[in-house]
Amino acid sequence: MAYPTLALHLLISAPGDVPLEDMTAIRKTISQWNLNLGRHVGLTVLPVSWTEHAVAEFGERPQAILNHQIVDEADLAVVLFHDRLGTPTGEAESGTAEEVKVLVEAGKPVAVLMNSTPRRPLNGAALTERQRLNAYLEELRKSALVFDYANEGALIGHLNNFLSRATAQFQQSVETSKREEPKGRDPSEGVWPRVEVREGVKTDSRGRVKTQRHWSLVLHNTSRGPASDVDFTFENLPRDGFFEVIRPEGSLGTIPPGQEVRFPLLLAMGSPDAVDCLVTWTDNAGISRETRATVRT
Repeated sequence: MAYPTLALHLLISAPGDVPLEDMTAIRKTISQWNLNLGRHVGLTVLPVSWTEHAVAEFGERPQAILNHQIVDEADLAVVLFHDRLGTPTGEAESGTAEEVKVLVEAGKPVAVLMNSTPRRPLNGAALTERQRLNAYLEELRKSALVFDYANEGALIGHLNNFLSRATAQFQQSVETSKREEPKGRDPSEGVWPRVEVREGVKTDSRGRVKTQRHWSLVLHNTSRGPASDVDFTFENLPRDGFFEVIRPEGSLGTIPPGQEVRFPLLLAMGSPDAVDCLVTWTDNAGISRETRATVRT
């Protein structure tokens, strides 16, 4: 069954040594969360990773390109570590560390999870790399909760908890923004004029079929409240240009929000194909407003 939903991009960030089964469990859990919970709250989480969604590009250092392509657009992220921190980028200890930094500075929710499954002791370069990772995580734990997972069940549990909390916060921010009054005037608001034509078919006394065109000037109120004292005039109309609207004298009254009114428009051979139309109106706060647009036939 189809349902309306908001899509959230979840970045999966991890050095190359994270086990494939961990990455598979992440994607499977996201899919199950979308089916079991996401559909009920109107949210869909879309997993994104550089291995699947980055494209070849020149011009900057590689991690900066990845940041522009996928990291900056992410709404939330899950970060996995095993034994490696990764290659330094010139801006951070590794690509994964830089992605964490970019997302946290942007105020995005980030979950950092460490694989703690038993494994053989490390030595040589592998041990040095693990020590780099330990030092990074020790510093990270000063300002973040980093959870270990010793099996797939623990990994799935951490991810489900993170998804539920992060999406709830996102939902709350959306609802709050809906209740907030917009600052300033929306430039798209107004009583906007346009010209419409409707065609009809008529058969004359000799049985010949003729197409008739009926032109109208339409005024559409896109503001959040009623538009009162509506009036309009054409500007810069050529002296001999015939562009006539059949309308009542004086103000045109009030147009409810989201509604429109139309008036017959009379044209003739040589009528201009474009005319500037100025609409004046009073908004819901009693402020005189005007909307200017070019109408075309």
